[in-house]
Amino acid sequence: MKDLTKLIILPLGFVALVGACAPYPPYPGQEPQQQQIHPTPPQQSVADEQQRKLEESRARLRREEERRQQEAQAATPSINNQAKPKPKYPTAAAVPGKPGFVFNPFTHNIVDVKGIGSGKLVKDPEDSDPTHKFRVP
Repeated sequence: MKDLTKLIILPLGFVALVGACAPYPPYPGQEPQQQQIHPTPPQQSVADEQQRKLEESRARLRREEERRQQEAQAATPSINNQAKPKPKYPTAAAVPGKPGFVFNPFTHNIVDVKGIGSGKLVKDPEDSDPTHKFRVP
């Protein structure tokens, strides 16, 4: 008897459990409901509008920045309009033991610079090149 009960009750219990999980069939004359699929949810259209406004404001800011840079470049004088930088002249070395005399840094001749202030620009009178100017130490 126990074997017969197991053979009948267990399969019937299994069928009852599986049947309880199945959806109910529709009533006669009633159509099953279908899910309506929205192409774009309303929230997404709001996000699209916000995204478009954001991109427009970024483009406007880029245009303003480019305009400011162009104005700054126009206001800044170019290198050609500026005065040429002064050439750096070498400083002569003092002759040891002879105050008022220096070595010409180009020809290494001794030049008398008595009475000329420190830092002044001078030229060796015996140097044939007029661009060879140097500063008094």
